[in-house]
Amino acid sequence: MSVFVTGATGLLGRQVCRVLADDGHEVVAMVRTSRSEGPDVRTVRAWLDRPASLSRAMNGCDMVIHCAALYAYGDAHRAEVEQVNVAGTRNTIMAAAEAGIRRVVVTSSSVTAGSSGSPAIRDETGRIGNEFVPHYFTSKVRQEEVAFTTGDECDVDVVVACPTVILGGPSSRLVPSNAIVLRYLLDPTRSTYPGGCNVVSVADVARGHVMLAERGEAGERYLLGGQNLSWRTLHATIADLVGIGGPYSEASSSVAVAVSAAAEAIAKVTSTQPLTTRDEALTIGRFHWYSHAKAAALGYAPGPARPAIASAIAWLLVSQHVPRWLRDGFRPTDEVRAARRLVPRPVGPTV
Repeated sequence: MSVFVTGATGLLGRQVCRVLADDGHEVVAMVRTSRSEGPDVRTVRAWLDRPASLSRAMNGCDMVIHCAALYAYGDAHRAEVEQVNVAGTRNTIMAAAEAGIRRVVVTSSSVTAGSSGSPAIRDETGRIGNEFVPHYFTSKVRQEEVAFTTGDECDVDVVVACPTVILGGPSSRLVPSNAIVLRYLLDPTRSTYPGGCNVVSVADVARGHVMLAERGEAGERYLLGGQNLSWRTLHATIADLVGIGGPYSEASSSVAVAVSAAAEAIAKVTSTQPLTTRDEALTIGRFHWYSHAKAAALGYAPGPARPAIASAIAWLLVSQHVPRWLRDGFRPTDEVRAARRLVPRPVGPTV
């Protein structure tokens, strides 16, 4: 089977390409440059806002896995988030229909199932309620609506994957999910906060996408999660994996908002991306806990949270995001060392 993958250079798309290739599928990876994603992957150039380029690139493929999205918070990204996540999804499905493809898997997010004020577990029947939600969250709701509507209009079977907090690497940029781990590594106060999230390995979510491509039911949403954790447990696990202390205190939502506002102000002055935003801080105290039982019935079997966290740490420690002076003070466990993916490189001549 020939599978067209959008977002192929991103954290998730890169892993989806690898799983497909390992399973013996022909992989056609959409990129905006000519960069190759591996020896078993054919790259093609196309753009989400140019439907004609998409349909040409998809020609001859049997299926599409649409991973491309903008995962970003804050008003500065509002228009771009809408354009990529909503309009880009519509264009992708229409292009698939034009190319004669009748099945598309769309990557959404677990946030479309809403959150709870107490440690309750939600499933695919959940929806966002009266709680505050960032624009990124609402864009994913609209993305799902557009995906199913466009699929019906174009006679394309659409399956929606809803991953939880995806951790791991490698990644061409620091996505907000891995930034959750980085924030604790950089926090001198070693603070935590109320609420919780569901953590899953990027490798497990990638395998889940391929499973949905093969066996998911058209018109259905599937949560692809891992383990539900309180923020305190997540931060304590990070601390244990790198040999640092904490968490020592629990910050309130108001404190987190104040810190995030300062981070945004500094980022604006320095023309950099803030490590945290007020949009994210305003979701603190909620429980984004989910069940993946529906996907499990198809064979989805994610691992526990700790290896996923170790994988994210392993990537962060060799990235530019952790200063060397700070990294030298860490004492990573063997789990972190083992999670680092070794990449062979040519050996130079010996003298």
